[in-house]
Amino acid sequence: MAAPLDGAGVEDIDLCRSSLLVEQKRIFLNLRENARGRYLRIAEVTGSNRSTIIIPSSGLMQLRSLLDEFIEHDNGVAMGQQAMLGDNYGAVDMKKKPVRKPRRAGGLENGEGTEGDEDRKVFVGNLSWSTNSEQLKNHFDVCGEVVRADVFTERSGRSRGCGIVEFTSPDGAHNAMMMMNNSELDGRSIFVREDRG
Repeated sequence: MAAPLDGAGVEDIDLCRSSLLVEQKRIFLNLRENARGRYLRIAEVTGSNRSTIIIPSSGLMQLRSLLDEFIEHDNGVAMGQQAMLGDNYGAVDMKKKPVRKPRRAGGLENGEGTEGDEDRKVFVGNLSWSTNSEQLKNHFDVCGEVVRADVFTERSGRSRGCGIVEFTSPDGAHNAMMMMNNSELDGRSIFVREDRG
């Protein structure tokens, strides 16, 4: 159970251990601790090849946040969000950079709203390529008064297959999540969730 780390004579203790098989690769996850602190050891084994990375406890929350982002984007794609991720999907920079907001069609000038309005907005995914902001607004009118509806677009003007709907009150956003998730718009089953900015 205990083994030296990097030959330094520091005894490591396994706190948690798990593995999974992904395609032809076996992935081992070991949460370990020694006198220097906790760390996560991730090993990938493919045939006779083995790769290992070690993430100190100070980087675990950053890793989790990054994985959550990837999972959210992957779930969006799996649910049919067409090109939501844009041209830069797959390019990863571990340094935190400001996120560039996607260009939006329609809505307020410069695509900007007021601060603190997150509880009044919903994110809509799996939109048809042909759905525009006006159609999106009309579809959500039954949930409450819509301030604006924006379909995200590429620089070329092509839809990204997702958008934001903002209501005058949080009740409108709540109604939209309850009533419109899995509803059909332009022949597609859309999904609706709170906007996470």
